[in-house]
Amino acid sequence: MDFTTTLLDWYHREARKLPWRETKDPYKIWVSEVMLQQTQVETVIPYYKRFMERFPTLQILAAADEAEVLKYWEGLGYYRRVRLLHQGVREVQSKYGGVIPSEPELLMSLPGVGPYMVGSIASIAFNRPVAAVDGNVIRVVSRILAIDEDPSRATVRRQITAWVQERFPEGNAADYTQALMELGALVCTPKRPRCSDCPVQPFCRAAREDPERYPMKRKKADVPEERRIVLLITWKGRRLLVQRPKTGLMANFWEYPHFEAAVGDDGKRLAEEWAERNLGERLTFKFLKKMTHVYSHLRWNLEIYQADRGEGEDGSIAIGQWFLPEEEARLSRVAFVRKLAIETLD
Repeated sequence: MDFTTTLLDWYHREARKLPWRETKDPYKIWVSEVMLQQTQVETVIPYYKRFMERFPTLQILAAADEAEVLKYWEGLGYYRRVRLLHQGVREVQSKYGGVIPSEPELLMSLPGVGPYMVGSIASIAFNRPVAAVDGNVIRVVSRILAIDEDPSRATVRRQITAWVQERFPEGNAADYTQALMELGALVCTPKRPRCSDCPVQPFCRAAREDPERYPMKRKKADVPEERRIVLLITWKGRRLLVQRPKTGLMANFWEYPHFEAAVGDDGKRLAEEWAERNLGERLTFKFLKKMTHVYSHLRWNLEIYQADRGEGEDGSIAIGQWFLPEEEARLSRVAFVRKLAIETLD
């Protein structure tokens, strides 16, 4: 048998039952593919189910308020994904009457839809032979061909895409696309690939050598670090939160006040100076704990300081708002704030 037939036979026997594989609705497939970007399947499943319960159709999501959409995405991270998805479904609603187009060039014009997303929606939802090349597919093909170059290079990416494109089966693009991804997820894994269980091992050059050598890896750059002082300021059972700017990283999300500090600076003194400068009050802070929060491009070394305003003050402040715990839980919050709230609220 040829490569594609062998792969499809394996997929039809071994494919996982996943909620987004139970539908051909392009909207639901679009949502699943956005969620699956840089996130494990096991993590996505409960979020996908909850999101679909609240936004079961493209029309309902298009009409929803962004704050609510972000709240239902909370915990998945990479929030730019859902903002672009929200913009995309609104454009489909206004420009195409709520019907997602199947033409690759029209899909590509939607916010947040790049070459991979075009391929996944076109092939899985519309059964069109358009290659969807994600990390799993790059790994599988890099090993099959034993490509001795960095797959992030445009020439290598084109080579992989062309190889995938040439092997589409007649009339079964959806299963072929998902089979390649499934092979990378279950068998051709980044570490300790299960070559002895691989249905396409006879076609794989790397299996005869060292499969973990592929794909060729770039040296990772060091992630810069910042020391940040985080302030937990309470008043009558409420906590002070401030809202991030409307643009940039985690736009419009809520967080406890925090700021960068130099190594060696007195964190307690800086916290007290911040309160006097921004709240017009002299508060006594105590050190609570340290935390680390890592973004893809930055590491925050957090020091948490706590202070209470007392019962006699009124709620007037020049920065931020006061929230009871149940009110705070309904906000879209930065990840470390959610974690800190769970750990410290009584």
